[in-house]
Amino acid sequence: MRYEHREEDRHWVYRFSWLHLMRPPTWSGTISPVLAATALAAKKGAVRIEVLLAMLAASVLIQSAVNMLNDYFDRLRGQDDNKWTNGHGHGPAHRSIPAVAGAMLAVAVALGAYLAWQSDPAIAWIGAAAIICGIAYSAGPRPLASLGLGELTAAVCMGPVVTALAYAVQGHVPDTALFALSIPFALLIASMILTNNIRDIEKDRPFRRTLAIRLGRNNAVRLLGLLLVSAYLSIAALIVWHIVPLLAAVTGLAMPLAIRLRLCFRPGASRTEERSGMKWAARHHWAVGLLLTLSLWLSL
Repeated sequence: MRYEHREEDRHWVYRFSWLHLMRPPTWSGTISPVLAATALAAKKGAVRIEVLLAMLAASVLIQSAVNMLNDYFDRLRGQDDNKWTNGHGHGPAHRSIPAVAGAMLAVAVALGAYLAWQSDPAIAWIGAAAIICGIAYSAGPRPLASLGLGELTAAVCMGPVVTALAYAVQGHVPDTALFALSIPFALLIASMILTNNIRDIEKDRPFRRTLAIRLGRNNAVRLLGLLLVSAYLSIAALIVWHIVPLLAAVTGLAMPLAIRLRLCFRPGASRTEERSGMKWAARHHWAVGLLLTLSLWLSL
């Protein structure tokens, strides 16, 4: 897809704040798996707090920059006009977003270099690949999101990749248990991306072919339900395999949020309810992720 740069594009201003542009409600996508993987590492030895903080900072910076670039490129394609005003707001200027996102990614790269120096040089290459995937999610003539690969990309990068990195920077080699722990996080973030894509089917149709569009709304909603159920089944399996403690069953307390999310897309649901789906998906990720993480830390 080609971007048509027009003179008026230089004057677009985001209606909200820089923080809003970074989408803090989605940060659980990186914070929870990093904390969970670190808890698993703590079972094998001492955890270095400064390394954990650097890992958290780098992860949130990357996710925030990717979120900002997503809105930036969507505006170039003519999407989300309601988020922008033509030079009459006090929010971030559209033209300034790449520079700010680039600076955030540069800091993340510097933190990644520190983490690689403290542990394994391979971490730098894996982190760089994750950054490239994050940018490719929205950028370029054929962004990954437009190819129906958004859910898969997020699941891999914010499931196995981020948990493996958080585990490795603490001096441990990722193993089967670590990979198994990453599965519920991969399913949760995939459900969040799919929720967003189901909500935006009609808006996205002229611009991209998301997984929700390729499957059709009804099948996409069924897949959303399957992802939500699978997340809880994967946690149950982790308990059975003694990878997480029995206390992890407390994640069941988040099930009402999953049910509320699924009901946002029931037959006959209003457009307002569909639009609220992303909020429920984010709340669900925070609840499950933090409850699972808390169970791991309390079992040390």
